[in-house]
Amino acid sequence: MLDVTIDVAVFAVPSFAALADEVHRYVERLLGLGNLLDERWINVNISEKTPEILLGDDLYPTRDQLGAIFRDHGIVEYNVNTVARVVDRLLAQIPRFETCYRVRNVLADPVLTCPNIFDLITRKEFYSELSRCVMLIAIMRKHCPQALAGHWLVLSSAPRGVVRVRAEIHDSEHDRDDLSILQDLPHAFEGDVLVCEDFGGLLGCLDEIAIFRDARDARGLELAIKVAMFKESLKKTQEPDWSNTPVPVIGKQFLESSQGCCRNQGGQLVGKIVRAIVETMLGQNMAAVHGLRTRGGGNVPQRTRGKDKAQRRDIDYEFHLHYWECEGGVIELASVVSHNDFTIPY
Repeated sequence: MLDVTIDVAVFAVPSFAALADEVHRYVERLLGLGNLLDERWINVNISEKTPEILLGDDLYPTRDQLGAIFRDHGIVEYNVNTVARVVDRLLAQIPRFETCYRVRNVLADPVLTCPNIFDLITRKEFYSELSRCVMLIAIMRKHCPQALAGHWLVLSSAPRGVVRVRAEIHDSEHDRDDLSILQDLPHAFEGDVLVCEDFGGLLGCLDEIAIFRDARDARGLELAIKVAMFKESLKKTQEPDWSNTPVPVIGKQFLESSQGCCRNQGGQLVGKIVRAIVETMLGQNMAAVHGLRTRGGGNVPQRTRGKDKAQRRDIDYEFHLHYWECEGGVIELASVVSHNDFTIPY
């Protein structure tokens, strides 16, 4: 399970002085983050001060401001109500960081980051809140890694990856037994946070091979494959739609067979399996695909299951992917097998 905190500035409607490209990026970022609302593999949260700050600066509700900015820039590609509904859902439905992790506040000064993620912040309230959240997340990542090791902070403008954090902590409020280190104050602190700008940036940072390797059920495998498919589209400078990114059907024996083959092999086999699945879904490298026949011999008929056809794709010389090519183009992953195994689960 991954965790994401969305910074307050991400929700703030751009000013009327903003360029049309900035408005487009704002909308696309919010619509992308809206995808997270219906995903079970990720916990999304905001700080408890986010709605208060937005309301105090007249940056929420967004409909009137967005409508005016859209008209001013001649933007007709997006519907104001659609964007505003995503903002409403994000602010209303996702939990608060402080409640989830039982940390309330930290007083630290100065908070320094490398690279500097505070450069483009012009509002005092945004700076204070980002500084507070960065410190809370960095502290949790360092001292409570079991709770927050895979946590990402989404910023309106940021480099992708690790940001180093340094500060002197003067006070803190929390209900955690594993933060006793903060009892001795002031405390010189060094840590880090993981940051990204948008939904695509977040997915680009995920390791589909690790997700596949650590999967415990079909849902975990589907996530790994979907991330790999999404990244493949990004490589081709496409603008993939996460909600419509195709994934195969996971056969009942596929998880066990694939992990069984990987158990005694090096880590490279997992990546090869994921690559073979992506190629299968995209219809690539078809020279590596052969019909799986009922027995040896070139004139022997291909195995079928009703109208479904059994296929065998080379992963490498030793291992092969067996799958069903179903009616309507649906792919059902059946098993990963060694070189001399020509069976396929029905």
